[in-house]
This record gives sequence, structure tokens and C-alpha cells, in this order.
Amino acid sequence: MSKKSYLSIFIGCLMSMNAFAETQGTPFKWQTEDGSKSLEVGGFIRANYRDERWDSDNNGKVLFDNARLNVKGKYDQFYLDTSYAFQDDHKRSIEHAFVGYKPNENNDIQAGIIYKPFAIYPFPEHAWTFQIPFFLGFADSVAPGVSWKNSSDDYDLTLAYMPIMSNGSVRYAPEAGSADDLDYVLPNQKQYLNEKRNQVNVRVAKKLNYDFGKQEFGLSGAYSQLRNKATDDDGSYYALGLHALNNYGKWDFQISAIHYKYDAKNPTGVDDDKILMQSNGLTPAYFVASEGAIGIFNIGYTQPVTSKYFPNLKSVKFYNDYSILMKDRSDWADSQMDTFGVQFNAMPFLIWVDGSVGKNVNVLGGAKNSTGYTSANSDYSNDWKFRWNINIGYNF
Repeated sequence: MSKKSYLSIFIGCLMSMNAFAETQGTPFKWQTEDGSKSLEVGGFIRANYRDERWDSDNNGKVLFDNARLNVKGKYDQFYLDTSYAFQDDHKRSIEHAFVGYKPNENNDIQAGIIYKPFAIYPFPEHAWTFQIPFFLGFADSVAPGVSWKNSSDDYDLTLAYMPIMSNGSVRYAPEAGSADDLDYVLPNQKQYLNEKRNQVNVRVAKKLNYDFGKQEFGLSGAYSQLRNKATDDDGSYYALGLHALNNYGKWDFQISAIHYKYDAKNPTGVDDDKILMQSNGLTPAYFVASEGAIGIFNIGYTQPVTSKYFPNLKSVKFYNDYSILMKDRSDWADSQMDTFGVQFNAMPFLIWVDGSVGKNVNVLGGAKNSTGYTSANSDYSNDWKFRWNINIGYNF
């Protein structure tokens, strides 16, 4: 598709959305006069227009992304925060759902399906397009459990315990899983029967506040049992992460380095060098290297906007998100991905225009790149693949 066609689609969407937005009210919200009690129901619906530069059935199509129902509530020091996703192919998932208690301004306790505190979370990217960390379980990752966060002007300390992982039928983000609990498993994956149990996460962050912007530097760790159903034996999983969040005026930087390892106790004949991952079966289960290092370097620039022609357009954000997976096996090639683009904040509309390029990344190339996160010996392995994606979301 030509550049003029992309521009025409975008301008047409922006103009029609701006006219529509001016007629819309605010989401349902009730609260007492003092604000101590409240209930809010909202959500969004999103669609993609996609152009993939490989043999794909998605080119030139408007595709449903997902719809979300969000419910938030507050009762004195207690609160509720839930998000339920409606996805394609009649799939459903719980993005998060927890109750919280704030005994004072420095402490926050959450219980339910909570975000795992680790490095830059829950979203280590600016783009709509998820980067490599998401597909390895380090973005938007949740599990049933309990967490405690202690905050001050100088430090954040977060501890979390998750006895089990989210059920394979309702996961929004990918997680290591046992093949017999997953929904879309291929024949060569059925012997991989590992699941994490009793995971503990610790995240410590030092915060600095300067005139030119806020800074954060942190250290994270995670550890869990890795139960194998076939051998009835416990292996282990661990991850260590460093991160930095740096703001300089309109610029912001996200930097992180992560090392992880799955030490599975598989039966004889099952490859210990890879682990099975999946979300809720919207896409097939896939393998990732059982040990590797992830690097993240993201940069964003936000420009406030005031326009009489588009009064709902409040800001435009330019960004570039880069991630790399370096596998422990030296004969397995690295996976790399870079997404550049722009986000238009015209609430109740959010629009992302992403250009993504990568090699040995499953999401860029599909089935012909299915070994991207492991041995990289598929048809598209070690080839750079590219796609455009325009995501249009209406928030209510």
C-alpha cells in the first residue's frame, strides 16, 4: 500500500473520530461527595489495520483487536480494580482482577489476579505492538496471589507471592505452562508438562526527582518451583532484572536487562533447552529458550497539542522500542525486534501507528518463524520481517 493510502486512512479516521468524540459523555461513574466511596465502569474497543510484508492473510484488512470491560471501585481504604478482555475467536481473558487495601499513604496490599512486580512493569514499551519481553512473560504478566508495596519519596519496595499461575484458558499474557492445560498445542509440544508454582517476586526501586524530570533505578528478582507432571519432580525458575526509567522534559527512556533460567526436570528424551509458553490459546503454544538474557532500550518524546481543528487531540507521542533475546545456547541465533511509531491521544480515542521490524521473532512471520525464540531454523529464520499496524481504540 502506498504512503498516500496510509495517510488518507489516518486523516479520515482522525476527522471522523474527532466529530464523534465531541458528542460522547464520560464513562459511568458514581462517588460520594467526599470521594471516599466510588464505582466506575469503563473499558475500550480496539481494531487493527495491518500490512505484513510476508505471505499473510491479514494484509489490507481491518481486524478486531479486543474489547475490554473495566470496573473500579473504592470503599474508604479498600478498592477494586478489574479488567476483563473479549478477544477474537470467542476467547476471553482476565487481564487483571484484584482487591486492594491502603492502610496509609505508604503501604498498599493487593490480593487476586495481580501484576507480577518485576523490572519495568506492567508495560515495558510505548508502542501498541508488544515487544520480545511480553512473549517471554515479562510484560502485562499476572497471576493469582498477594502483594505488598511500601512506597516513599525515595524508594519503592514490592513483594509478591503467587502459589499458582493463571489458568491457561484465561491468560491474557503468555506464561510457561503444561501442555495438557493449554488450548492450542501442537503434537511435538505435548510432552512438555512443566508449570510454575509458589513464585516469589521482589522489586526494589530508588526514585529521584529533579527539576528536569523523575528518575528511577531498580533491581528485581523472581523465583519459583517448576513442577513437571510427568516425572512428578520439581525443577526451578529464576529471573534477575535491572531497570532504569529516566525522564528529561518531554523525553523518556526505558532501559532494562534481564537474565532468566528454567531448570526443568523433564523425562528422558524431552529437550531441556526449551520451555513451552502460551496465553489463552488465541495463538498456538510456542517454545522459548530455557535460558537467556533480554535487553530493552525504549525512547519516547511527547508533544502536547492544542488545535482548534482537533480539540480532542491533546498530545502526540513519538517512540522507538527495541528489544533483544540472547539465548544461552551459542548455536541459537539472537532474536531482535524494533518498533517505531507515533501515538495520538485524542480521548476518548487512542491511535497507534507502528512500524515493526525484527528477525527470529514469532509474531513477525507467523508459522514460518515459529522457532524464532529457540533454534531459529524455520523458513523465515534470520530474515528481517516488517509490518505496519494501525491500532484505533475507543475508550468509554
